[in-house]
Amino acid sequence: MDEPPKKDVGADLDVDSVRAALATIRYPGLSRDLVSFGVVNHVSSCDGRVKVILGLRTGDPSVPEKLTSAITARLREMGASMVTVEIGEPAAAPAPLPQARAVPDPWADQMRLGSVRHVVAVGAGKGGVGKSTVAVNLALALARDGLTVGLLDADIYGPSLPILLGAEELANEVRMTEDRQILPVEAHGIPLISFGFFLGESSPAVWRGPMVSKAVKQFARGVAWPELDILIVDLPPGTGDIPLSLAQSVVLSGAIVVTQPQRLAFTEAEKAARMFETLEVRVLGVVENMRGAFGGGAGEEVAARIGAPLLATVDFDAAMVAEGDAGAPTVVMRPDSETAAAFTRMARGVAGALGWKYEERSAEIDSGPLAVG
Repeated sequence: MDEPPKKDVGADLDVDSVRAALATIRYPGLSRDLVSFGVVNHVSSCDGRVKVILGLRTGDPSVPEKLTSAITARLREMGASMVTVEIGEPAAAPAPLPQARAVPDPWADQMRLGSVRHVVAVGAGKGGVGKSTVAVNLALALARDGLTVGLLDADIYGPSLPILLGAEELANEVRMTEDRQILPVEAHGIPLISFGFFLGESSPAVWRGPMVSKAVKQFARGVAWPELDILIVDLPPGTGDIPLSLAQSVVLSGAIVVTQPQRLAFTEAEKAARMFETLEVRVLGVVENMRGAFGGGAGEEVAARIGAPLLATVDFDAAMVAEGDAGAPTVVMRPDSETAAAFTRMARGVAGALGWKYEERSAEIDSGPLAVG
């Protein structure tokens, strides 16, 4: 009995099936796939021969090779006889064939916050490393040195800045302008807005994908900030949708990566740093928190591997934990402590990276106001 002719698997490849396959491939270092990330500019397929054109904006030279290998392997599995992957610029992507849909540049809607000179994100690869504590005390140390600073708590899943600043009750004081802009409240002299003010007490945020992206975009742009030198943004841990949405919504001057000494925290911190590089956000430096209790040296290692400075190491300080729980930040409560001094070094490293320098004041004051360099 004659065997039925073998089916040409590649013959079933069409543009839609190729796009569906690309939607299963993640962009290196991110949780988003290539299609939802908006980097697939063109797909064509004919008789098992597939061509994919990507529009990339990355400072990591390994990304094109990783994506080419992943796409080729996936489409070969589906029966493609030939796979061609071309890399181009997002804004200069070739026009798609009639059966393919053009994808807009995901950075086309990015904007600067009019009243804010610099926006700096504070991120970490994993939770529990003290990222929010660092963000709060860094902001207060910058303000103490003469800069006007604001705080944006963009951790939609676990907003903790109101607790750390003793500002939970200020949620009732949040107001809107006539043009529907949110007016920040003030805590320890710092303008503050947090997702926690709008989620309700003990209300978990079960938001995903497009909902998160839309919320972050509206939140980042929808605050009537006063004139600020620096806006510190406390991000959620990890490399998910919120850092991506923030980077695509507003221009970031830089990012700070927080780690602990443990190996797991160190590994995840490096992933967070690579994510910022992928988003073309300059990593201003690395902070190692809780040094001593869990070892030490991870900050130096991460900084060396990503080519960024180590801004500061903060020793484990049980009193700082208690102060955070009480809403009384260490830089305010113990300004002359070694822990506060670590945050001062951190703040001056950030300010220097952004172009400020110090001028001497009188002998009675140990630090001068910051001036534009």
